[in-house]
Amino acid sequence: MRFQKYFLTTCLSIIFAFSVVACAPQNHPSLVDPSPVDPSPVDPSPVDPSPVDPSPVDPSPVDPSPVDPPPVDPSPVDPSPVDPSPVDPPDETVNYEVLTDISSVSLVAGDELFGVTKLTAEVLRDGNQFAAVPEYSSADPSVAEIDYDGKITAKGYGKTTVSASYEDAWATVEVTVFETATAEDINSFSETYVGLFGRTYERNNAIYFDNPATGFEVSFLGEKLTADIGLEGNVYICIYTDGNTAPTRVKIPSSGSIVLAEGLPHGIHTIRILKSSEVNKGAFSLRSLNADCFLRAQKTIGPKIEFIGDSITAGYGDLSHQGPTWTLENSDACSTYACLSALSLDADFSVVALSGICVKKHIFVSVNMEEMHPLTSLRTNESWTYETDVDIVVLNLGTNDGRYILLKDAEYANHFSDDYMNFVMNLRNIYPNAYIICIYGMMGKVEAIDDGIKDVVTALQDEKIIYLDVFEADLNGAESHPCKEAHEQYAKQLTEYIETLPIG
Repeated sequence: MRFQKYFLTTCLSIIFAFSVVACAPQNHPSLVDPSPVDPSPVDPSPVDPSPVDPSPVDPSPVDPSPVDPPPVDPSPVDPSPVDPSPVDPPDETVNYEVLTDISSVSLVAGDELFGVTKLTAEVLRDGNQFAAVPEYSSADPSVAEIDYDGKITAKGYGKTTVSASYEDAWATVEVTVFETATAEDINSFSETYVGLFGRTYERNNAIYFDNPATGFEVSFLGEKLTADIGLEGNVYICIYTDGNTAPTRVKIPSSGSIVLAEGLPHGIHTIRILKSSEVNKGAFSLRSLNADCFLRAQKTIGPKIEFIGDSITAGYGDLSHQGPTWTLENSDACSTYACLSALSLDADFSVVALSGICVKKHIFVSVNMEEMHPLTSLRTNESWTYETDVDIVVLNLGTNDGRYILLKDAEYANHFSDDYMNFVMNLRNIYPNAYIICIYGMMGKVEAIDDGIKDVVTALQDEKIIYLDVFEADLNGAESHPCKEAHEQYAKQLTEYIETLPIG
């Protein structure tokens, strides 16, 4: 029994040994890796098929120092919610411009032909033509109306503007509307119908023009204007046609009928006549005017100015260039700083000036400005009725007073300021609201005169009495007087200053 159990156990062991040998791999040297097996887990990621870089590995030692971590921004995070709305792209800037075919127009109220006109306007977008219709409007429909299509219709006497606009762009056109007047209206020389400049007076059914730059303005519908003129002495006049600031200067040949304008295009015209010569050289008078159809003259829109001065203001030798002496031909009051600035400002102006005159002394002429200023003209004993609504007085005296000190009485240097003070104070009484602009030095300066004017202006402590000390001397005209080009510069400086004043 014990033998049988042993035999059976031995047989089973032999059978198990043979089965193990049969299942084991063959002991082939090329297949058996004798190295120990790495027990670490296998990386399941795919193998990179790119070629291996054959360059040698840098053998330099690795820096064992620890790497600093990047700094953490301690500022708190803005907890406000993010706006989910989309961001609009920036708007493209579009520039519009409105252009008109005219900048100004004159019309006659009630006239079938000259009472209407058509304004043409176009719109540009970024400089290119743009198919848009502008809107039209009138600043004063009682003077002129404009319809949706740009038709302008004269309604009543005066001046206004009409505009053409699109979006934020616009253009304006000046419109002047006249009304008809009879020959009797015009030849009454009433300022309702005729523009008058300077100190004029009537006598024997005529109006007289004595002082430099005095004159008249008349408007008419037609092609020609003539006048019946009276002449005393030798007189040059300047003729301004339709606002042209470069006049035609002519010498009046004799008393009688003269042509002031002819050969003009048939239409609305305005003629201004200003006396070019000084009061002591001659005068002219206007007896009547003749034209096909008269119009009521327009009013000036600028300030009312009185210029008081000596030879500089009277235009002594200003057309000459370093000429030796004065002549009637080379002296033009209409080319002076006074007339030029008045024209530029569209001023209602008057000139009271005489070559050689002083404030109170006498050296070259037998009258001083204290004696001359109250008179209408040196050619009449009539007193002038002052117009107290003058806006500005330009006082250009002192040049001959300086000559008086240098040539006749040096002691007067101590007294000039007293005479100047009295004259300025008298002007202030006459013109209580006017600016009084004192100027000096266009022919150089005498220290006593310059200081005297400054002292007077300072002492009066009147903010409307000013010493405008900006003019450089010019001696390029006849007998060292300022030439025309210098006067043009003076006019520019004076005009620019006046435009800064708060008038009206």
